Amino acid sequence: MKLVRFSQNGQSPKLGALQGDRIADLQASLAATLARRGVARAQAIAAALVPDSTREFLEGGSASQDAVASITEWVTVPRSATRLHAPIADPSKFICIGLNYRDHAEEAGQPIPKEPPIFPKWNTAILDPGEPILRPRGSKQLDWEVELGVVIGRTARFVPRERALDYVAGYTNVNDVSARDFQFITSQWAAGKIGDTMAPVGPYIADRTEIPDPHVLELTFIFDVRYLVSYLSNLITLSPGDLIATGTPPGVGFARKPPVFLQPGDSCRLEITGLGTLENPVKDA
Repeated sequence: MKLVRFSQNGQSPKLGALQGDRIADLQASLAATLARRGVARAQAIAAALVPDSTREFLEGGSASQDAVASITEWVTVPRSATRLHAPIADPSKFICIGLNYRDHAEEAGQPIPKEPPIFPKWNTAILDPGEPILRPRGSKQLDWEVELGVVIGRTARFVPRERALDYVAGYTNVNDVSARDFQFITSQWAAGKIGDTMAPVGPYIADRTEIPDPHVLELTFIFDVRYLVSYLSNLITLSPGDLIATGTPPGVGFARKPPVFLQPGDSCRLEITGLGTLENPVKDA
């Protein structure tokens, strides 16, 4: 399933499944299925099992997953008639990994890390597809970083590496937008990473039926997804809906000769095989 958050006519976003050129409204579809079976309070039950929040849906665990798998009455709308939002907007944790590609570490002039460098973003950084990235006031070195996003599907603590993918709900595109002139002022990177709108996400989360193993996506991590989930779960409890940005491959703007930075009026477009295309314009804040 390709999980999306979508809206129509300015209404609040809700959960859907991308089905070609249409989007299935998951809550409405489950309500219709339950009603067809003669279940009383079908709408209320559907709302509890398929809430509008992706995090809350994942927190529903097998009950929510089984409910969606049981749908037989599909309520769909044309994709062209909807607006897509970030497929997850409210993770309890948004964890970013730095220098996770050997070539990127080399182009950045950094040593190959012995363990994954970790830094945070917050929910205020998450941005919908198509919405403008706002260059922070005072920044002249706004850069892009295309990253594989990993969405945690169930509570993970002290997870062995060989079982790590069992705790993953799915994968999405993340643009770890970075203000380099803020990032490198100190040894801590967060000042250049945490700004509003500096984490476009989407357009959907491809679950593990779509991508059983992300390592077939021709990614050459230093620390692969199994390692990262295991490593992080030994530091902190990972919860359903937590988002991990796994680092960028080489090709960022500041390492080019001469450097290339995002300017107002630019459009930043990135794509990972199987995860669609994420595109955002750039404006000044």
